Amino acid sequence: MKLSKTLIIAAALTTLFACSGEDKAQITTTETSAAIEIKVVVVNMFEIGEDQGDKAGEFQLWKAGQKLNTCLPFPASYHDICLNPETGVLGIVTGMGTARAASAIMALGLDPRFNLTKAYWLVVGIAGVDPQDASIGSAVWANYLVDGDLAHEIDARDMPNDWQTGYFPLFQQQKLSPAQVEDPAAYQDSRNGEVYKLNTALADWAYALTKDVPLTDYPAMQELRSKYVNYPNAQKPPFVLQGDQLAAATFWHGKHLTQWANDWVSHWTKGQGNFVTSGMEDTGSYQAMTYLHNAQKADKSRFMVLRTASNYSMPPDSLTAIDNLIAEGKGYAGMQSSLESAYAVGSKVVDTIVANWAQTKMSQPYEVNTSVTMSEHAESEKTTAEPTQAKPNKMITQELVKALNLEAHVEGGYFRQTFKADHRPMIPTASGPRVTMTSIYYLLTAESPIGHFHMNQSDIMHYFHMGDPITYSLIHPDGQLETIVMGSDPSQGQVMQMMVKGGIWKASQIPTNGQYGYGLIGEAVAPGFEYSDMQLGEKEPLMMQFPQHISLIEQLSH
Repeated sequence: MKLSKTLIIAAALTTLFACSGEDKAQITTTETSAAIEIKVVVVNMFEIGEDQGDKAGEFQLWKAGQKLNTCLPFPASYHDICLNPETGVLGIVTGMGTARAASAIMALGLDPRFNLTKAYWLVVGIAGVDPQDASIGSAVWANYLVDGDLAHEIDARDMPNDWQTGYFPLFQQQKLSPAQVEDPAAYQDSRNGEVYKLNTALADWAYALTKDVPLTDYPAMQELRSKYVNYPNAQKPPFVLQGDQLAAATFWHGKHLTQWANDWVSHWTKGQGNFVTSGMEDTGSYQAMTYLHNAQKADKSRFMVLRTASNYSMPPDSLTAIDNLIAEGKGYAGMQSSLESAYAVGSKVVDTIVANWAQTKMSQPYEVNTSVTMSEHAESEKTTAEPTQAKPNKMITQELVKALNLEAHVEGGYFRQTFKADHRPMIPTASGPRVTMTSIYYLLTAESPIGHFHMNQSDIMHYFHMGDPITYSLIHPDGQLETIVMGSDPSQGQVMQMMVKGGIWKASQIPTNGQYGYGLIGEAVAPGFEYSDMQLGEKEPLMMQFPQHISLIEQLSH
């Protein structure tokens, strides 16, 4: 009888958990053969609440999208370990800050339940971004990790008048600030962990693989971007790029500190690096990796850092640093997009490594042909002993986005207008003349699974095309909540057509762990759609208007 991979791994886990103190020595001697082989470790830093079902932090999309449904206790760290025994992908949440990150990575690397000797590590989380380099929502692959905490500091009120900052490298004897050092090489002894260079060939491969991944964009982001009038890169829609990460436990902000960050990164990388993102944890995570590498528990050359921009590291010229911080206290404009970008970009790397494990286990992905897709990999895993049956033709989400020429929608998801009845006379409406009808494709994905609450003036007929079921939440003017599921299976109560009349608040959502990873519909709008006829729901006003639906509005609003 052939045992499934899940059953075999479950048996191994049971054996490891059942061992008493007397058995621990035996585990140590046999850990490599008994431990679960991990292919990719996904490292997140925080989750806001629960791991699913509420407002998402860094971990939720990964847990759902990678089906990390086997969760194990991890008392030596901040958060339980969750893994997918079938794919070999494991996810951890380290907790915020350098200390928690370093200790979590070390604890995992020494855990006898797992064989991590060939694993790839992807640190993926949100960050501040330098508006000189990128816009919020963008995804940044790092080559250098620079520590912003290991330094000397004197109060700015006590520093010499010609200094730009009172913060300067450890053991630097000359009375110079970093920006004034004429010979940087003389002060770049980084024995204390001031700078780490990652495997740049691996980072280059990850960037090349993901540089064209479409990223979500929302109105609040566009409004904030427009204020950065002197920063062309900050005004661009989100994009994928390469740049370097400065890790510091202090949440700093402002134009002068952004200049310090650029000088600091340039100093420690001998002018080779460029500060783009600011976070807290990554130098601690990689320091732990270097020790695990020395102990032959992990391979530091398989370590990647992807940071996605939730906020800018400095305000626009029209605001002071403190005013901007106060505004950010109400929520980052790029938060939702940065979480979605992290999964959209990072999961493509994870999926490619797993799908090509026959090659990537022993060689770096840039050394081999990594053209196998996840669907081809899943097909090769089937055995002749398994009964064959007709299966749906599943497209990869990004293939569908490309094939239909879709772009990010302001309410979430993707769309393209396919028809506008501009060949007929326009009709009068309360908002002015409109064409009789328009039509669009609309797509939700596991990476962008929510169409946030919005209201249209026109009536909209919806047509389900393909993919996972889509749940619609409709709030009528009198506060009545109506829930409708669009899908391809009427026997399960799903509908393939749905009318939503003008004046109704509408939100939509697909499961992030569905069979397809997307849901595609068409919409016919009459009178024809204009952006001026659509109102995006703001969380607080909606909660005041419909207090009986606070939890739903919290979940499905910007």
